[in-house]
Amino acid sequence: MTLRKTLLAMLLALVSVSALADSTKVFALDQNQCTPTPAAELRGDPSNGQALHVEHCAACHGANGRSEVVVMHMDETPQDQSDAEYMKNLPDVYLYLAICKGGEGVGKSYVMSPWGDYFSHQEITDMIAWIRTFSST
Repeated sequence: MTLRKTLLAMLLALVSVSALADSTKVFALDQNQCTPTPAAELRGDPSNGQALHVEHCAACHGANGRSEVVVMHMDETPQDQSDAEYMKNLPDVYLYLAICKGGEGVGKSYVMSPWGDYFSHQEITDMIAWIRTFSST
């Protein structure tokens, strides 16, 4: 296992353990910092998220989240977001961080740009809700 994958596994475990420790606590993220703070729900309106996803994400992740696209500049194909087994292990806060900080922010490819300065908190939560429809998680 590479160092990058080991660090990602540790991050996911930490986030998962934190979420399980107090499953009633809901988190939002400070958009400028992309850091957890106690606040609001991280799933917005999937219909608004769909339009954003089609415009900004589908070129690499596919319209259905399956990454069945060929993008020459990618060092690795994005994970299949319709895979329920994979997606159920990713908390919403992880998806928020991936969108906000980009691929490198969560131990993935540098090719995925950070969008935290571009999208509002509401737009990110809308996209999370839309992404979750691919796997029904």
